[in-house]
Amino acid sequence: MIRPPAAPATPEGLTRRRHRFYRRLLFLCLLVMLSLAFPQTLRLAGSVGYFLITLLTTVELGGFLAGSVARDWGDRLYLALGGANLVAQLYWLLTPEARRLSGVPLLLITTLFIGWSLVRLVRTLGREPRATRPVVVGAVAGYLLLGLSGGLVLSVLETIQPGSFLANTADGQAAIVRSHAGVAAHSVWELDFARINYFAFVSLTTTGYGDITPALPPSRMASVVLGIAGPLYIAVILGVLINRFKGSEGGPSGD
Repeated sequence: MIRPPAAPATPEGLTRRRHRFYRRLLFLCLLVMLSLAFPQTLRLAGSVGYFLITLLTTVELGGFLAGSVARDWGDRLYLALGGANLVAQLYWLLTPEARRLSGVPLLLITTLFIGWSLVRLVRTLGREPRATRPVVVGAVAGYLLLGLSGGLVLSVLETIQPGSFLANTADGQAAIVRSHAGVAAHSVWELDFARINYFAFVSLTTTGYGDITPALPPSRMASVVLGIAGPLYIAVILGVLINRFKGSEGGPSGD
């Protein structure tokens, strides 16, 4: 028996689904940030949060929020990239610390995946007719996603080239990545990347406290890109929100 094709979702149903996605993405980003504030006790929650963020963005931004029944080649490629990102994250976490090149696939895939995800998120926000609270939640979640993804990329760089980031202390410069237990780490899973993620948000917001320095050319360029991406995202998302506010003043169909 041949099944009839699935009917596209209604506009109201798509709006509710988008708003649920914004809230869930913000919750997961805050969960990961909380785990970075307490890395000793919430390390597992942070790792699970990263996986769930990748899974959530892959599923929801892979064409589902647009309401399309048939996926085009771009949606299929995006879904495949999200799946590859999940596998690369797991492989990187479980490989021995000495196997430095294990992070190269994750570095490349995450950079492509997050860039594409943010483009799709901004387009999804642009479909909203008005700038309501859920839309602002989605915009904030995207900014946090950019910071956390930047932290992941910088963490991978540190495992590929140890010493990429150094802490400036009274006695000179010192490494900022260490194991959670304070002993030699056998796998990447045992390393504490909280300070690198902190530096990622410092770069994203162009704050620049000066307590951490990117010491090698790849880490310097990655920090520069992150410093450019933060203000650029804010500029783009402000344009989207201002346009939605103008649409709200013009009536319910202000899109």
